[in-house]
Amino acid sequence: MSPGQIEFLKSQQKQQCLFCSIVEFQTPQYRVYEDNYFIGILDINPASKGHTIIIPKKHHKFINEIEEDFSIPIKKITNKIYEELQADVSIIINNGDKAGQKLPHASISIIPRYENDNINIEWQSNKASEEELKELSQKLMISKEIPKVEEKIEEINDYEEDERIP
Repeated sequence: MSPGQIEFLKSQQKQQCLFCSIVEFQTPQYRVYEDNYFIGILDINPASKGHTIIIPKKHHKFINEIEEDFSIPIKKITNKIYEELQADVSIIINNGDKAGQKLPHASISIIPRYENDNINIEWQSNKASEEELKELSQKLMISKEIPKVEEKIEEINDYEEDERIP
């Protein structure tokens, strides 16, 4: 395939993605947040008043494909909901089909929570064995990243004793 054909296919694929069309203002929306990497829009079928969806501007199917830090829009939108709507929030990420992801574009839902809002996010807890927990903790352990410190070698200048400044 030529580069032109590849670009054409990419543009066709983008046109089929609802969230990409929202990012590109091709679909009506109520935008409440925007930075260089993400937008926040009000859900048109909200779970509750103020339900906001954070969408990466680049097309990524899964959250783990996103390189940019999405904690900033989460914090800003959550703070705004708390200030303006006096609501607590549930932050939902459905990453993959088994997790309930409906569209092939990563997103994060911030759902304001109100008393008696009839939103139920519950699951049946299962008791895990010590052995299972130990094995999983080893498998899922993320090593602490220690920043590399570059050694700086100071340039040593030779001075005549008479020229040296104390």
